[in-house]
Amino acid sequence: MHYFSNEILDRVLESSNISEGFNSLRLFLRYVFEIGPVSTKDMSALIGIPLPVIASVRKELEKNRILIRSNGMVLSDLGIDLINQMGISKNIKISEITSSEDISHQFEDLIPELEKICLTRPSYNPKIDQSHVTIETSIKRVQYLIKNDAFEGRDILILGDDDLTSLAIYLCMRKFDIYPNNISVVDIDHRILDFINGHYSQSRIKPKLVKVDLLEGIDKSLLGRHDVFITDPPYTVDGFKLFVSNALKSLRSGPGNIGIISFPNPPIGNYLLMQHSLIQMGLLFREMIPGFNHYIGAPIHGGRTNLIRCTTSNQINSDVDIDLSKIYTHSRG
Repeated sequence: MHYFSNEILDRVLESSNISEGFNSLRLFLRYVFEIGPVSTKDMSALIGIPLPVIASVRKELEKNRILIRSNGMVLSDLGIDLINQMGISKNIKISEITSSEDISHQFEDLIPELEKICLTRPSYNPKIDQSHVTIETSIKRVQYLIKNDAFEGRDILILGDDDLTSLAIYLCMRKFDIYPNNISVVDIDHRILDFINGHYSQSRIKPKLVKVDLLEGIDKSLLGRHDVFITDPPYTVDGFKLFVSNALKSLRSGPGNIGIISFPNPPIGNYLLMQHSLIQMGLLFREMIPGFNHYIGAPIHGGRTNLIRCTTSNQINSDVDIDLSKIYTHSRG
């Protein structure tokens, strides 16, 4: 929850040259909170920011009494208070999640819980490229959010949720006592929204559930209010652009906001078009994990898709050319 009024952090951002603004500063503070005392050299390696910039940020944080030195950087009481305001706890540490591709032991007991929930899930609709991921994949996705600081205290948009990622989030909240700030779930299929709603009845945080047909545009109530989006778009270039551009509209302005996209390996020409569209939209490509998502059935792409992580730059453009007649795979010529 990063829109609290805090002159100290504003001053730190203004005085230092940290590349992704608030989001980099948040990650910096989070790692000090989790593993401090930590050296500037280790911090540079952890968050991928040059050492001189880390040193500049450390100096400003010390000047504003957020950091103190004790064989490395540690948070002061004021720094801990700021971390708490951001919704970050020590209930689960991103520094202890060692893998992005395998389920860590902390999450293994969530598999049978989600499996039980999914016994009565709505059937998939292949006409709109619905295709259920495995239970393990849904858990891995949420583990990945936590590992990449895209969960606690965050405002999360899930654009299309026939995979029930929101219910994996719910199970993680309940197990670890960690919470996003808000969750929005958007889908064209009312059956999915009704199913999710039924399972959040006892939750401390309840998602905003919105039925949307993206051919008519994203709901105005979702614009500019999220830090993170997750989407598994239709398996065409135009479907990719439609979902990602609308998800992008839901994010707050500024650099470092996070996009998680699941997409199969397209023909090389379409792959180039996809990458070009991300650059057009001002999204920075951070990571791709081949075959991260496993699907039940889904012969179109061999039962696997890649997980792509992007972050926003300072030059966002969600107005891209899209052929709305070629969104779903069945509509391709």
